[in-house]
Amino acid sequence: MCGRFNIITDSQALVEAFEILYENVQIESFVPRYNISPSKREAAVRVDNPDITTIPVVLHSENGKVLKSAIWPLVPVWAKGVIPKYSTANARSETMVEKNSFRHSWKHAQRCLIPATGFYEWQLVPGSSRKQPWHIQHKNQKIISFAGLWEPVNLDDRKTALFCTIVTTQANELMSEIHNSDHRMPVIIDPESRDEWLVGDSETAFSLTGTYPDGMLEAYPISTQVNNPHADSAEIIEPRSQDQPEQQLF
Repeated sequence: MCGRFNIITDSQALVEAFEILYENVQIESFVPRYNISPSKREAAVRVDNPDITTIPVVLHSENGKVLKSAIWPLVPVWAKGVIPKYSTANARSETMVEKNSFRHSWKHAQRCLIPATGFYEWQLVPGSSRKQPWHIQHKNQKIISFAGLWEPVNLDDRKTALFCTIVTTQANELMSEIHNSDHRMPVIIDPESRDEWLVGDSETAFSLTGTYPDGMLEAYPISTQVNNPHADSAEIIEPRSQDQPEQQLF
């Protein structure tokens, strides 16, 4: 799964990384964020609701790629603008084609890219109920992109909001060691395959949802500050201090 991530960069870097024309930038505001978590479950979608999480996403349009704001997680078309009580933050690649929450998005090729600079997973410590958080990032790409699905939903005020979910897949060797309770990881789309995910046919797009190759990601343990969804500072991604029990680095 992928329930937390970060975007530690600026909007200019996003525009350049995804080759977006300036007239196609439609994000209201953007600031670096160290600890992005999904909107609170069963929260009503309102501009003034602090329980709603908005993130930048990249979509395809007639004029090329566009950078927009979207609410995470995805709200199905039948949910009437309320975050579901069950999690739709992630869509399993193996079942998204058929699952009621996501099949409409997949059928209509409503695919997007979700920019990130890193993400978090929790490792169940053997012989304990304690979970150790880890920060994972790409060895060569400062800004990566998760495969996503999006859905436009008409709200009560006659406005249309964009919602999204992160597609996940089976974990590779590194992520299996870290996410050892569920063995999942986000689908990462490399730069050369981004257009195929956004505008390719369904068969081509689905072929990109496999496990990410080993050796391309790196990870290190961090403090449990990240457990607090309201914590948002650079301290979150600092390696564990020396006075804490040592953990193997991958």
